[in-house]
Amino acid sequence: MSRKLICTIIGISCLTFGMIGLALYKKAEVHTKPLHPKKEVLNTKKEIINNTKEVIKTESVRNVTANNNASHKSAEKIANMAPKSAHKVVAARKSPRPKHTPRKVIMKSRNIALTKVSFEELPGWDTADVKKSLSAFQKSCETFLKQPPSHTIRTQHIKLKARDWHPACKAALALDSVSEDSAKAFFEKWFRPIEFAQKKPVHGLFTGYYMPKIKGNLTKSTKYNTPIYGLPKGKYSTSYTREQIDNGALKKKAPVIAWIHSPAERLFLEIEGSGVIQLPNGENIYLGYAGENGAPYTSIAKVMINKGIMTRHNASKAAIIRYLESHPEKAKAIIQKNKSFVFFEDLGEPMALGAQGMALTPGYSLAVDKKWIPLGAPLWLDTKRPDKNQANEKQFQRLMIAQDTGGAIRGFMRGDIYWGSGKLATFLGEHMKNEGHYWLLLPKHILNRLAKKSL
Repeated sequence: MSRKLICTIIGISCLTFGMIGLALYKKAEVHTKPLHPKKEVLNTKKEIINNTKEVIKTESVRNVTANNNASHKSAEKIANMAPKSAHKVVAARKSPRPKHTPRKVIMKSRNIALTKVSFEELPGWDTADVKKSLSAFQKSCETFLKQPPSHTIRTQHIKLKARDWHPACKAALALDSVSEDSAKAFFEKWFRPIEFAQKKPVHGLFTGYYMPKIKGNLTKSTKYNTPIYGLPKGKYSTSYTREQIDNGALKKKAPVIAWIHSPAERLFLEIEGSGVIQLPNGENIYLGYAGENGAPYTSIAKVMINKGIMTRHNASKAAIIRYLESHPEKAKAIIQKNKSFVFFEDLGEPMALGAQGMALTPGYSLAVDKKWIPLGAPLWLDTKRPDKNQANEKQFQRLMIAQDTGGAIRGFMRGDIYWGSGKLATFLGEHMKNEGHYWLLLPKHILNRLAKKSL
């Protein structure tokens, strides 16, 4: 046999072997879930040997009879190489991609899961200043420690008692000198962050409120003819809607603390939950939330937007008050769409009283929905706030304390930051409306019990 013919046969054979090997590799790659990987590899090996033999037989039928044994060995060598590739493909299919370590779910309710996370996972925690947060938490602790150990502090999903807070609170109030480092060490020692999620973390709306200053008088006049009611005694506090109260249902049944200029001002005083009435003689009356009639809250801003009076972009507090006071014939019907009515008390000193019964801390007290968040609990908040001097908004990451509630604050991811009083507080309270997320901090020692109860 000529050397040229032999080289041609060898070249054709090598090319054929390569094409067969490539086809088999692709075939193995397509079948992503073999029932028996080892059998698949064995069958692949046999198939390659048989195909290789057939090719050699076809290509060299006239000239390679004497070399059959050598051809068989060559085919077997190539086939032995194929299982190695097939083993790699099977191994790749059997080994899933690495995943993050799953977080431990401590509670599940309907489609909401509460999962434990670490402090390192809280955005901004490593640079956080929590000294003032600890000071605000100590105020809540004073309330917890005054309550009987069996006093219930529950939400719709988290059932706690006052005694669950006592160990951490006693430690907080026992701290002598507090620094930023010691304050952070305190929270890391006693608490564990918990995240609310619906398959993935949920973001909600975060707004601000403040203590407005309103001019008023102790007696009714043409200028001041809208009453600020104290809490009625007995059943009357929950018997009437706003419309009925406006029509005189509470006359002689509830004390009038003061009289102010308009129903629109009273509406926003109710929304803020606290305020200052400035009397003509220069004295001030400091109002705090005392209760409400229990009727559902309706946003007047939404009512006016739905009526086409305003848009989402221009429905600010100032614009709403301006419209209502300039259209008194329409104002009454619009305001009465909100059936909820808030009663106040004279605090006697310059402070804003929260729903937990203590003075609020500007910038650190958060109004929440107590159906979801236990009053007094710390919350790590990640959101943004408006900047008075710039168009851009500032990142706001802070440890807040849940110390208040509000008629408009509804849902498990909803909060209202108390900013205090003054020009900056007014600006932040009227303009803050940002998406954000918070993590609930619960005492470590109660988590196992909560997990068992949720099973």
